[in-house]
Amino acid sequence: MTRAFRVGRIFGIEIEIDWTWFIIFAIIAFALSGGLLRDRLPGLIPPARWLLALVTSLLFFASVLVHELAHSLVAKRCGLGITGITLFIFGGVSKMSDEPRSPKMELKIAIAGPATSVALALMFLGLAHLFGSPFATRHPIGVISGYLAAVNGMLAVFNLMPGLPLDGGRVLRAALWGALMNLREATRIASYLGQALGMGMIFFGMLLFFLMRGGLSGIWLAFIGWFLVQGAQASYQQLRLRQALSAVPVSQAMTPEVIAIPADATLDQVVHHYVMTYNHPAFPVVDDGTVLGILCLGDIRQVPREQWPYTLARQVTPPLTPEHTVSPMDNAWEALTKIAATSCGRLLVMADGRLLGILSRTDIMRAMQMRLELGM
Repeated sequence: MTRAFRVGRIFGIEIEIDWTWFIIFAIIAFALSGGLLRDRLPGLIPPARWLLALVTSLLFFASVLVHELAHSLVAKRCGLGITGITLFIFGGVSKMSDEPRSPKMELKIAIAGPATSVALALMFLGLAHLFGSPFATRHPIGVISGYLAAVNGMLAVFNLMPGLPLDGGRVLRAALWGALMNLREATRIASYLGQALGMGMIFFGMLLFFLMRGGLSGIWLAFIGWFLVQGAQASYQQLRLRQALSAVPVSQAMTPEVIAIPADATLDQVVHHYVMTYNHPAFPVVDDGTVLGILCLGDIRQVPREQWPYTLARQVTPPLTPEHTVSPMDNAWEALTKIAATSCGRLLVMADGRLLGILSRTDIMRAMQMRLELGM
């Protein structure tokens, strides 16, 4: 089952919503309706209060989206690839296909999000002032604006805490990277600080829940701490993996023996003689030695089963594009990020129009495991 679904594109960046987003969206709307809005706007009838709560919750996540867009747009301006932004239970995350190439670039990208949140907080604070004291006004717009000013300010402060995967951890990593001239060591230190921060939040959350009767607040704090611990560990492991795979050429990881499908084979033959026989999710389709493209299970599923005996592989194979090919001289990390962006899970290894092999995640992990066992 797909965890996230696409909702649109902004500045060429795809926006996705993870199903967990609906959980936190509902929690925030419920808390606003039964708490802040009920206390500050007692004259509102329940339907109007709920509508205002839903609008405020949407504006909060719009602020989170703007925060992540700031990271993504600065990264794109620096020449890095951005595959999209996903909103989920803990807020949002920008998905970069490349990593910053210098401490200065890392710093620019990291600081863009908190700076944007501070700007949003000041904007909402100014709007709230138009209706009196931001945190005492009884005007609906003033109440919403005061709340959004507060949460954007807290979002900026929280994200600036010095530990990965938070923005403050990336700022710290940029500083350490510049001072030590060693990205791996800088990431290790920032990761450990992120894990320590997360463990502290878990401890305090449990303390709040059991001893101070903090209820849901304690559980939520511990949950966020757990997320930080996992994210900090993943940040360091991903860097280690990237550095290791960057040293492995595709030619060492690919499978040179390629099983290709003739262009004039019917889909019935493709399924029974290739898919069911070799248990592969994708195959190259060739016509007299020329590679037409790569045929995936998704392409076959789009054709009604009763038409399989009469439909040729050439008719449903998407044209060959650079997104589905890789050079034998490319490194395995570049190939892995490319595989992650495709639905087939495989790349064709080609040079001068010739098919030299095929590459999958399994091939890359097998090559990596071999190097580890040899101590390379």
